[in-house]
Amino acid sequence: MKPTPVIKSTAASLILSVLLSGCTHYYYVANVQNVPLFKEKNEYRLAAFMGGGDETSCAELQAACSVTDHLGIMANYMRVTGGNFPEGNNAKGNYIEAALGYYKPMLNNSSVFEVYGGIGGGNQHHQYLESYMGQNYGTSELSSMRLFIQPSFGISYNIFDVAFSTRISRLTFTSVHNYTLFDSDDYIVLNTLSKKDHFFLEPAFTVRGGWKNIKVQFQVAHSDYLNKPKLDFGEEWHISLGLNVALAARFKTAAGTQKH
Repeated sequence: MKPTPVIKSTAASLILSVLLSGCTHYYYVANVQNVPLFKEKNEYRLAAFMGGGDETSCAELQAACSVTDHLGIMANYMRVTGGNFPEGNNAKGNYIEAALGYYKPMLNNSSVFEVYGGIGGGNQHHQYLESYMGQNYGTSELSSMRLFIQPSFGISYNIFDVAFSTRISRLTFTSVHNYTLFDSDDYIVLNTLSKKDHFFLEPAFTVRGGWKNIKVQFQVAHSDYLNKPKLDFGEEWHISLGLNVALAARFKTAAGTQKH
């Protein structure tokens, strides 16, 4: 039996939207938080991840560069899929964002404080299946924009990094084309999404380990939906695993060892 959409008080994460399960659709899935931890000008970070939440699957790419001693830029991309494609109850979407930020090395260059602000946009396609009758009953097409600010603090060494970050996001659905069955649960939820902005508080923990130039990265992030009443349309947890590549002048000497 298909569950009805509910207003709930539990915590509800960029961005992008996708399917929750065979019965319910997600319309917001947060992306991996990019935490570069720069320490000097002309550093570069490239990363690739696989991740997801309840029943979502995500492929993500990230890039970042420090253009001055305190100014950094970044760009992030996410591709999300979820649901059952053979049966026709599924969703897929894309999200891309860019950000500008300030960073400051601290504590003898072993730690970094940084804060980034950015903007992103995404689109998604959903196809719905009535679980009781086993019949498709429509589709939807959505576009969204997100503004965010992301402060973080981390400790960074050659072989490992640890960081805590918190992203505050404002999500706006700029377009919602609702082609689902009139008065169905999904029809009602879709009609509420574009009527207001949606705010999220998204803390995350990031750990990287390996070598100075390439590390394995794990991140877990949670999304708390701040609006009242709380609408159940977003994925609460986002977990990812991937590789992070770092290029920096301080990693190089004539002998190939780190500068001091």
